[in-house]
Amino acid sequence: MVKSLDAREKLLKILISLKDRIASPSDIIAATGLPRYEVLAAFHILEALNIVELVYIRGNYKLYKLSSEGEKLIKVLEKSERYSIEVKPVDGGNNEEILEIEQKNTNIVEAMS
Repeated sequence: MVKSLDAREKLLKILISLKDRIASPSDIIAATGLPRYEVLAAFHILEALNIVELVYIRGNYKLYKLSSEGEKLIKVLEKSERYSIEVKPVDGGNNEEILEIEQKNTNIVEAMS
């Protein structure tokens, strides 16, 4: 009997198959054996979160590469560690607000150590 993968394992499988290459969702479907609808849905979310970057588009054909954030996510998922994702604006955001959030996160980590 084949063990079904949980969401974390599926995500890791998708990200690893995109590591160190440029690929289309169809390439990832072929590499992972995951259902088409799951891979396509994952790409929409991963692109919105900047975990994958669109490098080429022509009509409906898209090529992606893994972002540096995606590579960090692979390392965390491979270690099966618990993790949190920090969301902050990259373009035109309020830098003072970001610094406050980062300082609070640092204080929490220090308090837990």
